[in-house]
Amino acid sequence: MAGCLGGSDSSDTFTLGAIHPLSGDAAEMGSRFQDVVSAGVQAVNEGASDLEPLAGADGEGLPGQDGTEVEVLWADHQGSSDVARSEAESMVLDDGVDVLLGSYYSGTTEVVSQVAQREGVPHVCGTAIGEGLTERDLDWFWQVPPHTGVKGESMFEFADGMNEQHDAGLETVSIIHQDGTFGTEVANSMQRVVEESDFELALDTISYSAQSVNSLSTEIRNIEQAGADIIVHAANVRDAVIMLEDMQTEDYYPELMLTPGSAYLDPSLLEESVSDYVFSGSDFAHDMFEVHPPMGAYNSYSEEESGTPFDGSSIYAWGEFFTAIAAADRAESLSSDDLRASLNSMSAEPYVAGLPYPVEFDDTGYNQEAFSFVVQSEDSQLETVWPFDQAQDGAMTYPVPSWDER
Repeated sequence: MAGCLGGSDSSDTFTLGAIHPLSGDAAEMGSRFQDVVSAGVQAVNEGASDLEPLAGADGEGLPGQDGTEVEVLWADHQGSSDVARSEAESMVLDDGVDVLLGSYYSGTTEVVSQVAQREGVPHVCGTAIGEGLTERDLDWFWQVPPHTGVKGESMFEFADGMNEQHDAGLETVSIIHQDGTFGTEVANSMQRVVEESDFELALDTISYSAQSVNSLSTEIRNIEQAGADIIVHAANVRDAVIMLEDMQTEDYYPELMLTPGSAYLDPSLLEESVSDYVFSGSDFAHDMFEVHPPMGAYNSYSEEESGTPFDGSSIYAWGEFFTAIAAADRAESLSSDDLRASLNSMSAEPYVAGLPYPVEFDDTGYNQEAFSFVVQSEDSQLETVWPFDQAQDGAMTYPVPSWDER
């Protein structure tokens, strides 16, 4: 009974329930999610054949489901796991959604996936990157983007490359993080990656409360005293700004500020001049369209139709939506069981699910083809710097200028 409630194989509409932060500190980002996904819905329902090979864009409605139209229902979890659980239950039991999407924060994603598991409804997650999300023996959860462990491996392959090609002399690392689920998962992943690499931790991992922090100057002085060459910071936008502004006040900057992205890719942070020259693991860069022309076409379509271009977060929402569309379009039917089978057997080439890499899930529901490159921010733009063969000439600024040289 529960499985049937989540989906129907005889419906005029394929309905997705997106549960994301639409209020609070992340409201602006949630609004961008809505914008790019609304453009995606239009591309499927009205047809946008010039966006091929994008799933579902070569007809009006889902081509593989006799033109079934697509709709997305939105709910605001307000950053609360309890609210996220309630909204997921309402969407499944009251609205009868076929698929759940979301929900950016690892903590809220965990509870939404538990509802999906209990009710037998697919949960496609393209916006949360916690490494542990697919390690919970769930049958109804699929994670699309590179998780924090993959990001960490890419980040430190880049750092190795900096030593080899730029004689950077990078040896020691300091990890600092906000103490929520996201920050803690990132810190654990990064610590594992560092311990398995040729780098060393300069001091124990530093945590702080993102809710109450107003200064990180003490933590910065401790990192400086420990002589860390690389700082890895897992943050929300607010504490990322605090970190950078306090580093400027302390007149300190490491050899590399190397982050797992998230807050450091947010447009509101990139507008702050203190964010210049930060390196981050990312699926997005403003110059990626030179290497991946289909992504440029998708970005232009989103901007033209919704007024919102891609950024380091909204591109995840686009990929989350089109992964679900790709699965629905090729499923035997839109029943929960057939959608699940389609996701489990998915083998989508690059761009089909709206992303620059393939989508193919392993037995845990993780996209084993997910890939993270490294970008550097400057003048509100993100440019690819690694892999080195994908970087444009002159894209990287290194050594990073000191504060008084900027």
